[in-house]
Order: sequence, then structure tokens, then C-alpha cells
Amino acid sequence: MELLSRLLGGQERVKIMRYFLFHDKAVVSASTVAEKTKSKATTVRKELNALTGIGFLEKRRGKEFVTGKGKSVTKVKEITGYTLNGEFPHNQALKDLLFDFELLDKRELAARFKPVGRIKLFIVSGVFLGEEDSRVDILLVGEAIKRPKADKVLEVLSAELGREVVYSIMDVEEYAYRYKMYDKFVRDILDMPHEKVIDKLSEKTAPAQA
Repeated sequence: MELLSRLLGGQERVKIMRYFLFHDKAVVSASTVAEKTKSKATTVRKELNALTGIGFLEKRRGKEFVTGKGKSVTKVKEITGYTLNGEFPHNQALKDLLFDFELLDKRELAARFKPVGRIKLFIVSGVFLGEEDSRVDILLVGEAIKRPKADKVLEVLSAELGREVVYSIMDVEEYAYRYKMYDKFVRDILDMPHEKVIDKLSEKTAPAQA
């Protein structure tokens, strides 16, 4: 990600470009972009102005759904926001570049989750291998997993990638049981292309021999 950030003008710009390329029909306010990309509001406004100036984005009137704090009621708000310029000539080339996650350092990715617990199995699939049909992008199995911390790491990762990362977290006992019972969800993950970045469970989860 560091190389792309240097080429394209910084990590914040990369995150914002990914967000709009993935949500290519949405009209979004600057405050929502800041929230979704986990970026500072002042930085976002500067980047939005720059990206609008080169024609990558355009300003447009639209509607945004706003949920009140602590409430389930969602309201529709009229905004002047930003949207991807569908006529920008380099959109496809940028998509090919910015959404090629196969070259990401998978061990660095796994290392981000070190504070959340004792990881025994870390599998990447889906978006990280260019497999859109996979059940998950990340499967994390471990002991003493602090789920709020794991959710936070995944939230930040989703912001960096410009799209939601689909994941599943299991403790070792649940995974071992579902593996040996040929659980469809687990088998679907393992039957599709995937990469085991960390694997300390192979012997424990292997089905018993007849």
C-alpha cells in the first residue's frame, strides 16, 4: 500500500479513490467520506477538492440516509455531495490498480491481528486472492479472541480497501467441531482458493482415520 500511496499522492487519497470507485453510483457528503475512510475532515475536504479539480469526482445534489444516535430511525437528507465521474477516462485502469490486493503482504495483514488474541489459523481468500465468489475474505480462528478489538482492526482495514471486508471469527473448539462435521460454511471456505497465512491447527483438526 505504501508504494501506491507514494505514486498517487498519499494514503488518504488512495482510500478516498477506492471508496468512490467501489461506490460508483453514490452521492456522498464530505463528512460521510471522512467517516467511511477513517480520515480527518480537513484532509478529506482537501482531497475531494483536488480529485474534483482533475475530473475524477464531480459535485452533485443527492440524498443521503442519516441514522440518529442511539436510534433505529433513518432519515433522508438532501445534500450537495460528491460522486464518481463516470466519464473520467482512467476509471477502469484505476480500478485494476487500486483493487489488486493479491500483492498485499499477507503476513503483515495477519500481524495486525496479533493484539486481538492467540491466533491459531488465519486464512485469506476472496478479495485478497481475486476470488469474488468466496464466502469470506478473512477467516480468523484463535483462543481468547477479543472480538471488539478484532472488529476495530477489520473496520480500519475496510476503510483502507474502500470496501467492506467479509470475515468470520471462531474459537478453536467451534472451528475444530465444524471442520470434523464437514460443516458447509467451513468446507466452502476451504474448497475455494485460499491461503493459510498462519496454521497451527492442521494436526488437531484432521479427521480421524478409519
